[in-house]
Amino acid sequence: MWFTNSQVRKMAGNMGSIEILKTIHNTTGVRVAALSVLVVAFSATAMAQCGASLTAMAASAASVRSQLQVSESAVPDKSAAASDNAVNASIVGLWHIRFQVGNQTIQEAFQIWNTGGTEVHNPNVDPRTGNVCLGAWEEAAPQTFKLTHRVWLYDTIGNFQGTGHLSETLVLGDRGRTHSGSFRLDFYDPSGNFLFGVPGTVVGERISVN
Repeated sequence: MWFTNSQVRKMAGNMGSIEILKTIHNTTGVRVAALSVLVVAFSATAMAQCGASLTAMAASAASVRSQLQVSESAVPDKSAAASDNAVNASIVGLWHIRFQVGNQTIQEAFQIWNTGGTEVHNPNVDPRTGNVCLGAWEEAAPQTFKLTHRVWLYDTIGNFQGTGHLSETLVLGDRGRTHSGSFRLDFYDPSGNFLFGVPGTVVGERISVN
C-alpha cells in the first residue's frame, strides 16, 4: 500500500499521535518517502516529557521494519544464556545502551541502575520535550535482569493520549562489562486498551569511572 505525500499530510492532520504510530506499525508496505513524511508530521505533535522518547522509538522502529520487514518472530533473543565468565555480576552502574530493530539502532541512551531497584533513563532525544525516564528493575536470575517503565502520554496541548510500557530483559556478558537482551514497547489508549507493540533487541556497554 503506497501513500502520496499529500495523503500522508492529510492523515497526520486528522489523527492523533498514537493513531499515526498505529497506522505506521500496521502498514508494512508503506513507501519509505511517504513514511518519512508521516514521521515528521508525527514529530510536530509528539508527546511531551519522557513519552516523546518512546514514541520516537516506535516511529523509528516502524521505519526500519517497513524496509526490512522484520517480524516479531524474527527478533533474536539475545538474553537466552548468561556469560559464564562474568566477574561483575551486578547491573548497578552507568551504561550506554542501544535499542535495535533488524540490527539497526533506533535509539541510544544512558542508563543508571541504582542499588535500590530503580533506574534513570536518559535517551538521546531533544531535551526540550523531556528526556529523563524512570524505571524499576529486579534480578530475575543470576546475571539476568528485568526492567520496566511506565509513562503517561500527552500531546503538546495537554490531551491525555494513554500510556507507554517499556520492558527489557538483559543478561550480563564479557565479565560484566556488557549486556544484551530484548525490549518491548507497548502502547495503550486512555482506557487501558492495548494498541500495538514494538519488539527489538538492546545492547549495552558499562561506563567505567576510569
